Amino acid sequence: MKTICFNILNASATHLPRLHQLSDAGVGQNLMHLTPTRDTELIINGKYLTELPATPVSGNGLLTNGGISPAVLTRGLLQLFYKAGYNIEINSFNFNVIRPQTTIQSWVSQQHFGGIGQDCHQVVQQDLLPCLVQQAERDCISILAECGVGGTTFSTLWLRLLTGINLSPAGSTTDKQKLASKEALLQQLEQDYLASQQVPINQHRFDLNQLLCQPQYHDQIQQALCSLFNQWPQQLTFPTLCGGMMFVAPLLGYRHAHQFDLPVTIYTTRWVLQGDGQQILDFLPSQDTLRIHSSNFNHSTLDCLKVFEQGQVVEGCGLGGCLVLAEQLGWSEQEILAALALAVTEHVNHFKQESVA
Repeated sequence: MKTICFNILNASATHLPRLHQLSDAGVGQNLMHLTPTRDTELIINGKYLTELPATPVSGNGLLTNGGISPAVLTRGLLQLFYKAGYNIEINSFNFNVIRPQTTIQSWVSQQHFGGIGQDCHQVVQQDLLPCLVQQAERDCISILAECGVGGTTFSTLWLRLLTGINLSPAGSTTDKQKLASKEALLQQLEQDYLASQQVPINQHRFDLNQLLCQPQYHDQIQQALCSLFNQWPQQLTFPTLCGGMMFVAPLLGYRHAHQFDLPVTIYTTRWVLQGDGQQILDFLPSQDTLRIHSSNFNHSTLDCLKVFEQGQVVEGCGLGGCLVLAEQLGWSEQEILAALALAVTEHVNHFKQESVA
C-alpha cells in the first residue's frame, strides 16, 4: 500500500510585539511559542505532552470560540488513511520552537528535526530538503503542512506588497480588537518597509531579499519555503502544499523574484478563500493548481465542527490538505464527517479524563 508522508513546519513569530494580542492560535502571553509543538503532539499522541507552565488543566477540550483544534481533525483523517491500509509517516521540522514529545505509536512512524536555537538554513539543508526529496524519489504521497503562530501577519504584508491590494488581516482570529491590533501592526510594517525602500507610500515594490534579510518582515516558515524552492531538484515533483496564505505568499514572492517554473499544487479549505483570499487566486500563475475541499461541516451533528463553516476557524495543521486528499482518495462526505466526529469524541473524552485526574 502507498505511503502518505505528512510533513509539518512548526514556527512561532515570537519577535512580534504582543503576539498573544494578535492571534487566537495560542494559549496566552509568553506561551504562544508552545502551540506548534503541542499541536504536533496532539496529531501524533492524541494528547499534549508538553505542559503549560502554571496552567491547570480545565475546560472541555474545545477552543474558546466553541470550535475544535484543527490538529484533532488532522489526526482523525490521518488515522482514517491508516485504517484503510496506507502507511503513515509524520515528520516535523521545528524552527526555533521546542521539538514535540511523542510516544511510539503503532499507526505512524515519525521523525522530528530542528528545535530551539537551530539555524533555519541548516534545518532546511540537512533535514527538510533531504527528507522531502527522498519522499519524491520513493513516489510517496507527500504533503507539506504548517503550524505557524503569527505568520499570517507577514503573509498579509507580503501579499499586500506583491498585489497592491489592501488585504484585510488574515489569520486565526475574528476578534475585532485583535484584528485592529493586527491591522495597526501591518500598517506600521508596511510604512517602515516602504520608507527603507525610499518608495512613495502608494507604490508597492516587492524585494524578496530585503524581506528575508530583515527578521521584522518575515517568519521562519517563509524563509524555509523560499530556501526549499531555491534548492528543489527540478526533475522531481514538488510536495503538495497544504495550507492557505502562509504558503501562497512565499510561493508568489519567490516566483516574483526568481525564475521558478516548477508546477506547485496547493490544497486548502474553502474557508480560506472567503473574503480577500479569493482575490489572490488571480495572481497564481497558470502552472499552479489550487484545490479546496467540498465536504460541508454544517452536515455534522457537532457544533464544534459547524464553527468552521462560520469562519471562526479556517485552517491549520494541514487540515485543508487532508480533507482534499481524503476526497481525492475516494471517501464520501459522510465517511469524512464520521472520522472527524470520532476524533472529536476521543479528544473530548480524553480531556475530561485528564481534568478529573
